[in-house]
Amino acid sequence: MFYPPFIIISPALKDISEGIRLFNDADFFSAHDFFEDCWLNCANDEKAFFQGLVQISVGSFHLLSGNFKGSKSQYSKGIKKLEKYIPFFCDLDIKKLLDQTGLLINLMDDLSFTQNPKKILDLIPKLERFN
Repeated sequence: MFYPPFIIISPALKDISEGIRLFNDADFFSAHDFFEDCWLNCANDEKAFFQGLVQISVGSFHLLSGNFKGSKSQYSKGIKKLEKYIPFFCDLDIKKLLDQTGLLINLMDDLSFTQNPKKILDLIPKLERFN
């Protein structure tokens, strides 16, 4: 009996619009779940990409929860994972995401920033399509 070879469809080819929507709607917990599912089911060369998006999502969740130390830690880990995908991957503008996330890490050292929840939400980067 002939069995066709097992074909893995890369999540990089998968439409990640739902994960982007969840993240950009500040539903960081659900975005984390979406990107984690992609991470667990992707090809090896894409694992760091999806793990980085998981960590950026978790960092954003921590930030809104007031856990600035956890947020900085997750953002820093996510940046390291995503750096190899600059300038874009899966149609996402990775360079812009990392630039904005790095700026946010630096702003967390400013006490007035951490005391203004509206300012925090406004400065969390969006996942944007690469133009």
